[in-house]
Amino acid sequence: WGNRLLEGMIVRIGDLFPSSKLYSKELRTLCQHLEEYPEHLESFLEEALDGFLYCRQVTCPHCGGEAPLLNTCWLSKEAGKQWGVRIVTDGKRRNGKVKFETYRVSGGKGPLGEDPNFATVKRGVGMCVHCKQAIEADEIKAQARGESPLGKWKDRLYCVVAIRYQPKLDKNGQPLRYKSGPLKGEIKTEKVRFFRPPNDQDLAALEKAEKYLKDNWDRWDALGLIPTEKIPPAHKTKEPLRAGMTRWCDMFTPRQLVGHLTLVEELNKLKPRIIKELGHEKGKAVVTYLQFAIDKGVDYNSKQTRWIPQRCQVSGTFGRHDFSLKWTFGEMIFTGPNSGASWALSQIIDSYKGIAELCKGISESDDIKDRLKITCGTAAHMPEIEDKTVDLVCIDPPYYNNVQYAELSDYFYVWQKRTLKDLYPGYFSRRLTNKQDEAVANPDRDGGSKNAKKTYEKMMSEIFGECRRVLKDDGLMTLMFTHKSQDAWETLMRSLIENGWNITASFPVESETQQGIHTKGTASAISSIFISCRKRSAKTHEPATWSGFGGTGVQDKIRHAVKDGLKEFKRLKLNPVDEMVASYGRALKVLSENWPVLDGDKEVSPLQAMLEASRVVAENQIKRITKDRLRVEELSPEAAMALTLFGIYGLNPFSYDEALNLSRSLNIRLETKPGGYPANGRFIGINSELSARRRSIQKAEETGYHAPLVKKGSKLRLVLPEERNPKRIANPQTEWDILQGLIISYREGDIPVARGYLTQFAGNNTGIIIDLLNVWANEVSD
Repeated sequence: WGNRLLEGMIVRIGDLFPSSKLYSKELRTLCQHLEEYPEHLESFLEEALDGFLYCRQVTCPHCGGEAPLLNTCWLSKEAGKQWGVRIVTDGKRRNGKVKFETYRVSGGKGPLGEDPNFATVKRGVGMCVHCKQAIEADEIKAQARGESPLGKWKDRLYCVVAIRYQPKLDKNGQPLRYKSGPLKGEIKTEKVRFFRPPNDQDLAALEKAEKYLKDNWDRWDALGLIPTEKIPPAHKTKEPLRAGMTRWCDMFTPRQLVGHLTLVEELNKLKPRIIKELGHEKGKAVVTYLQFAIDKGVDYNSKQTRWIPQRCQVSGTFGRHDFSLKWTFGEMIFTGPNSGASWALSQIIDSYKGIAELCKGISESDDIKDRLKITCGTAAHMPEIEDKTVDLVCIDPPYYNNVQYAELSDYFYVWQKRTLKDLYPGYFSRRLTNKQDEAVANPDRDGGSKNAKKTYEKMMSEIFGECRRVLKDDGLMTLMFTHKSQDAWETLMRSLIENGWNITASFPVESETQQGIHTKGTASAISSIFISCRKRSAKTHEPATWSGFGGTGVQDKIRHAVKDGLKEFKRLKLNPVDEMVASYGRALKVLSENWPVLDGDKEVSPLQAMLEASRVVAENQIKRITKDRLRVEELSPEAAMALTLFGIYGLNPFSYDEALNLSRSLNIRLETKPGGYPANGRFIGINSELSARRRSIQKAEETGYHAPLVKKGSKLRLVLPEERNPKRIANPQTEWDILQGLIISYREGDIPVARGYLTQFAGNNTGIIIDLLNVWANEVSD
């Protein structure tokens, strides 16, 4: 049925993806490859399309020229197969035009010295390639929405990804042949990916797709197939609205939209036949999985995708958990045997096979239909389940404010309801998904962050309370949580503990790819913490004390539990952030077992337990990176905090809130400070990060940061040695200042200058500074 679905699409729109003769530059490369065997050339003159790359293009408000917005000129970063693209202008001072040329990269540069890292848009601000003037972010957004006097921006096709084949040659330059099997005697071939500018045929196909969409729009709209539903303003949908995408169908180019609409129409045509031939239940399942294949294509074939030069692949729309604007995006070849649509179908078939294999023993059971019940509803109210009848509750709760599932789900919902609404009565009755009853912390829905936290805690309390009702007294509840924010943990764990649950075990399991775009280059957790819970006895007991005599208090029990956990985690080789998050679970286990806990007359919160865990982890990190040569208490507060942050987050940006919680655990304040402040208290100074423009107009002696930390938005990061203010380095106040001054001295004059700086400022702390220098050298490629 899947093949019939694809065949129906190919018949209708196959000509929107025409193949071409081999690109002239690649033809020359092939001729050189077959210089000794030109008789084989004729067999390898066709190219196979592999993808299209687009950029956003605005009109320059200064010179009226075409201004393509590329955040990189890299096309491929594959080793030995690196490519870039250059923007070529026509030289006109007014209303200039551009074209694109591709080139092979060698030694990090193109043949004319091109830098593939060149970009015409950074941090939302563009640059005109004609007049070199900046194009402000507000002007770009205005053109994106079509609200500028200069008109609306356009999606510009700037590169075609293609495949060709060539004979494999042996070391003597002769074609290799198969020596046995059904292909015996035939030439072995190899695939070569290349990148070329769009040609007239490519551009004509785009115009043809636009016309096809226009000609069929009214018919498709009358059939209710086009997702013209308005994108509602909400927490995660602000970005597409700011970029002029007001309807869900606006997230696709005309040709992408034609492909998806054609598949939806073809599936609706096939649906009655599928149901008739396979029966209602099996037919319904087949139609559902075919819609999942369409969804896969919708995910990987939109204006919200990205081209990944490291792998030469298009990423999915949800490579991040949001709808952030993509300056460049990819388009799949959507028809043909190796098309994006056929790939999407194969992905669903593979997934189905995997699930079927897992269910093999269960599905053969005679009474499976009687025992298995799938419902769609809230976990806070399950009246169909009797009290104490469930053995296991397995829950993957929403990660606080990390992912707004319902807002993102609309992207697929609007497509699914066009084929599945009649098969699943009640599931698709809403115009869009239900956001109001979703158990997440959504500040836009709930009227601010504080109310969002309260709403999330209330909803999770109701869910945990209902789960406690249906679970047997000896039953088990497991839940998974990844969020690294202590605020998120505090909210979830309070709901859990106050609803009568004890945490009996916790352990980390890697769940996020280390190359994921929402974790790459950030201080993020890539492990989920699996937490096992059991119902707490209803018997009441005297509150436990936080600080008991002789190590009997809950505080000491938490410290011992976290230390034991760190020993276990060592063999798992967790990154420091995962180690911190995993330790929260150990601390909260102790807290829940002793609940309620009092510190004097005040109830101990989950946050207080996590702060204690943070302190233990921070102390352990200092011991680890200094090889047990330094203790936090041996350093000045500012240096101690800087070293702790360095050990946990390295030089990556991290959340201000995370640093605040960590600083509280060490009794060191975070304080915003002016230049020249004295470091004479239990605090670490923070400066605001300067823009490049402000740095460029300041005098040299005024540039640089006095504080070890800089803040931009809600993020902090440690300042690099070369970013420190020269005056602060020349008059260091802490061990961290001396460390960074020593590094600068070495760079400026090698060992003699560095030794002089160390002698002048380290004094009795020389050993400590050398230890810090060893830490820096081990952690940073400097």
